[in-house]
Amino acid sequence: MRVVPDVSGVNKVFDYLVPETLKNVKVGSVVRVELHGRRVDAWVVSEVEYPSSDINFKEVLSFLSEGPSEEVVQLSQWAAERFCGSLRAVLSSASPALRIKKLGARHGGASRKSGQRSVVDEAEELFHNKRGGVLVWPAPRPLRPVLESGISRGRTLVVTPSVGFARTIAQALRREGLSVALMPDDWQRAAEGVDVVVGARSAVWASIPELKSIIVLDEHDERLQDERSPTWHARDVAIERARALGIPCVLVSPLPTVSATHWAGAEAVRFVEQVAGDWPPIEVVDPYSDLGDEEKPQFGLLSSRLIEVLRDKTQTVVCILNTKGRSRLLSCKACKAIIRCENCDAAVIQNEEGLLECNRCGVHRPSTCQSCSSNALALLRKGVAKMRDEIEKAALRQVVELSADTTIAANASSLVYIGTEAALHRVSSADVVVFLDFDNELFAPTYRAGEQAWTLLIHAIRLLKGSSRALIVLQSQDASNPQYSDFVEPEPRQFIEREQNKRKAMQLPPYAAMARMVFADSSFNPADWAHCNLSFSASAKPTEFLVRAANNELLTQGIKQLRGEFSGRFRCYVDPMRYA
Repeated sequence: MRVVPDVSGVNKVFDYLVPETLKNVKVGSVVRVELHGRRVDAWVVSEVEYPSSDINFKEVLSFLSEGPSEEVVQLSQWAAERFCGSLRAVLSSASPALRIKKLGARHGGASRKSGQRSVVDEAEELFHNKRGGVLVWPAPRPLRPVLESGISRGRTLVVTPSVGFARTIAQALRREGLSVALMPDDWQRAAEGVDVVVGARSAVWASIPELKSIIVLDEHDERLQDERSPTWHARDVAIERARALGIPCVLVSPLPTVSATHWAGAEAVRFVEQVAGDWPPIEVVDPYSDLGDEEKPQFGLLSSRLIEVLRDKTQTVVCILNTKGRSRLLSCKACKAIIRCENCDAAVIQNEEGLLECNRCGVHRPSTCQSCSSNALALLRKGVAKMRDEIEKAALRQVVELSADTTIAANASSLVYIGTEAALHRVSSADVVVFLDFDNELFAPTYRAGEQAWTLLIHAIRLLKGSSRALIVLQSQDASNPQYSDFVEPEPRQFIEREQNKRKAMQLPPYAAMARMVFADSSFNPADWAHCNLSFSASAKPTEFLVRAANNELLTQGIKQLRGEFSGRFRCYVDPMRYA
């Protein structure tokens, strides 16, 4: 048997002999072996036959646990290569947290309550398509018809961005009499066979016999991608798994990513007809719109419309201000315009040489305003704590500060909350969601800025579900920018087409491949590795580079060649979510 040791830093496979006493060892099993004088855990990844029996192999010491099925092991090998990472790390995600000596009998759903199926034609069409496709499904609508279309085919895997989302779905399906495994706690039930397996990102690795369909919910949500190396994305793993099994994979989202629609092709993207209530009212307000030039105040002013909303004490208001892990915005002191790239319209940053630099397309230019040619620029920085004080003075009522680092309860009604985007997941419901600086999201110097901005709005829409006065307010210092028209009158089809055309013209993923490489030291010189057919772009740190290739295959080949020839150590983050 060929095994992968569960040892950090060891990225090799080793061959061992399985003694006759361990007849239950198979591909995927977790076993105990001796490696360099140590006893370590390992996964069996394949069977190996040698023509000669003269080779003296070490024996597998013991069987420890059931592990990933052979199908999932093969999927893990694909992912490790596709995302240029360790097979050990992927197998770890696919394995049970507790040791399982033996799988039991399969679970059935015979007690399922009878009732009329609630399905939609668009979903039915995709599930009858061998490949599946993309379903554009409005955020406020219940997902039951979509799930029903998949479940009716047989055993179904449902992947969600969060554990809470998965738990809600599991509870609803169990009430209908279906046998459900909630990952990762129900790993054994999933492997034994149930009607539906549901879970967050890692559920895509669940071992499921006779799987018939895969559903990925909220495909736009970046929580579906692992931030650690290898940076596998549950969407891509689900697509490959479905392809290998010959079953449909349906990606569901109110606004799917370009990667999803590019994979599906125009013929396999279905748009559900929009109705009233699919999108709440969205207003774009400018703090400077009702003031003369001589009255323009310093940054941070709350617009008159926003103050009006804040002072309505019958409404629960959630204010979002992202200050962590976001780009720094520059503004002209003279005309207040956001400083953007003249080539691709992204926000730019000022590098150490004083030049304006676009992280999206790499263009550099002098530090002058594109609107009035002034060279007096200001760095826009706002903190949640400072804005909380300003909002409390304007709202004339209590403002509760929320962030991922605080433990303040967020279940009282008719309050004003402020925090980073974590607040969207901590408050149970609201009437109004305000983005205090939406420019920071929309004009961020990443090629996914538009998609990431929409992701925040979709979270906000779900937070407003059930409110009769639902409203989203986007505060901007550039409210007249044409990009804001997409949000005032949302039209998913048009946004997707524009985003596809932009990515294709600029050769950005998925029309090219990209990775972030982090080296252990500064000894790496890109000029020495031109033969790997990779394009290297330096970053602010001398040990980090953004790597580009024409497609995923060339990127994988180039990084594999570099890993084999370069003597130093490095980590690779394929298709980085927030670094390009």
